Amino acid sequence: MRTLPTRVLLCLVVFAAAAGAAEVGVTVRSPMPPPAWALLERALLRFDSEACEWFANRYVDERGYLLHTPRWGTLDGPDDAIETFFNWTLLHALGGSDSVVDLYKKAQEGHWRQYNELRTKLTELASNGAYHKEFITMSDWFHPGEGMRAFMLLGLSQPNDPRYRERMTRFAGLYMNEDADAPNYDPVNKVIKSIWNGSKGPMLRKATVYDWVGDPVPGRYHLLHSGKRGEMLDLDKAYPKMLAHCNEYLDSVGDNSLNLAATVLAANAYMLTGNAKYRNWVIEYANAWKERTAQTGGNIPSNIGLDGKPGGEYKGQWWKGT
Repeated sequence: MRTLPTRVLLCLVVFAAAAGAAEVGVTVRSPMPPPAWALLERALLRFDSEACEWFANRYVDERGYLLHTPRWGTLDGPDDAIETFFNWTLLHALGGSDSVVDLYKKAQEGHWRQYNELRTKLTELASNGAYHKEFITMSDWFHPGEGMRAFMLLGLSQPNDPRYRERMTRFAGLYMNEDADAPNYDPVNKVIKSIWNGSKGPMLRKATVYDWVGDPVPGRYHLLHSGKRGEMLDLDKAYPKMLAHCNEYLDSVGDNSLNLAATVLAANAYMLTGNAKYRNWVIEYANAWKERTAQTGGNIPSNIGLDGKPGGEYKGQWWKGT
């Protein structure tokens, strides 16, 4: 059987598509062994999947709880715990074992339950659990953004999962005033009202160092933000330094560019549902930031007042803020 050169086939496909053909089929009848690079990629996906299975068997219990000491804080807090699984859904989407996504979902469900059992005394943000309605009570988007990476990419593998779709649209609604507990967004001035926001709404006061760091938990830990990597530190001794580190990050009221990360929720909700309201909100909020950046000479302002103006919380000094 005579075959056409590959470049000719490609030209025919492109021409047919341009001509408006409904479907184009290319039949390959000459089998060939897979190239070495393809076999190596499949082997890598298999070994990565086995590593995830090993990790879960060792460090995740039957409830889906991570075997560690839960604590509140942006330094080694809830986001860091679930961030352990940050690339598992991506691995599955690339072709990893189904066990990987199943184990991630077990860990995610367990994480919400485990951190709902957390109780803090020095900050009200987690006095009744770190999550409310399965979403962080209040935090800056740098940290939930880290912790939600695996969740955000789950749609690549399971876009039709009804529970996933319900959660994504509900989470997006936290920034579209669809939840009375979370009036995070002002649609008139087009601002998210605080750098601290979440399922219990915006923080409209100064933060405390305990909001950032949480309660001290006695023991020795590998503290990601203190000491050398891999070094075990006594938290009681490191705690004063952790508090001092956050002492300059207490201004909270007004919008912050970190909040642009919240658009990922609505963008995902739009891709999952096709509902234009999510697309429209992303465009509205992103355009508001684009306009404010133009007002400050192309520099992204560090704070937007509740009035929607750059520097609104600092007498026009748009370069100040957390």
